Amino acid sequence: MNTQVRHIKDFIHQWAPPGIKMSYDNVGLLVGDPAASVSRMLVCLDVTEEIVEEALEKKCELIVSHHPLIFNKISAINPTNEQGRIIYKMIRNNIALLSAHTNLDAALDGVSFVLANNLGLDDLQFLDRQYTISRKISLTTDYEDTEAVLKLLNYYSAEEAHFYEVDGRKGGQKHFEAIIDQHNVSQLKNALEKEGLMKKGSFQEIEMATPSNNFGMGVTGEYPDQGITVDEFLHLVCRALDVPSVRFSGKATRIKKVAVCGGSGVFLKEKAMHAGADAFVTADVKYHDYFTEKSDFLLVDAGHYETEFPVVEAIRKELAEAFELLTVEATEQVTNPMKVYVTEFENKNI
Repeated sequence: MNTQVRHIKDFIHQWAPPGIKMSYDNVGLLVGDPAASVSRMLVCLDVTEEIVEEALEKKCELIVSHHPLIFNKISAINPTNEQGRIIYKMIRNNIALLSAHTNLDAALDGVSFVLANNLGLDDLQFLDRQYTISRKISLTTDYEDTEAVLKLLNYYSAEEAHFYEVDGRKGGQKHFEAIIDQHNVSQLKNALEKEGLMKKGSFQEIEMATPSNNFGMGVTGEYPDQGITVDEFLHLVCRALDVPSVRFSGKATRIKKVAVCGGSGVFLKEKAMHAGADAFVTADVKYHDYFTEKSDFLLVDAGHYETEFPVVEAIRKELAEAFELLTVEATEQVTNPMKVYVTEFENKNI
């Protein structure tokens, strides 16, 4: 089968639906023709001019990035600035761009899950599940094949799907109920209409106050037995993320339960402490955020790029397994704009 950009987009959106992104974000197919053929893909964190050159050298028709190139509306595309040059060059060379940002942050097995796995944590769970995107749907129909209806509901990830006979109605009508995430509702309705199962007034959607089990922010996990020492933990973070140093504050007796959030996740600091975490690994921590009221708690800033870059290989692996006939490569470019200078000096106190 001829693989097209839209096939890759659909796969990514099943993993990380656009409907769960933050309101400020811009995700999905940002550049390119959804019907264009794809044989080679390049996966990256940031889209830079060097990334586009790498895609050209490797003859990739699609770039899959975590950070979107386009956040705000643009009024012109021309090669007079960096963003314009990148977009202009991609369009001229028929390279499409697909981005999954905060929707991948919030997805099961997304950015924070990958980070937690790299740190060797077990029993992974969402730290913050306050995504009230679950909907209760009800359908009344006279369609006789109940198994077919239930199968259709399950296809769109409906949970607790069941039905019962409607008393006092002619034609043997049945009432189906299920729990489904908001972003799947419209697709389900389209499928029901296509199968002739929709009647005017027969489909209802009710917002639920309970959060979804499928999406959230941040992850918690644990080390076995009694955990590890602080020095062992900090060394493990550096080794796992390939960094020479990390910033941290606080102290702890031992590190057993750990919370993580790849990228700018310090807004989850209080939730990490409330969850009983001995340490919280994230990035972009401001000075005053390093102060914590909890006495036995470690706050670690391991870098934005460093805590998110592991997801590049995770995306590459998922795409390579799903599209076996395609070549999927992780970028060889280091797009981290932050540099660290370490000087040698004589310690006069020795």
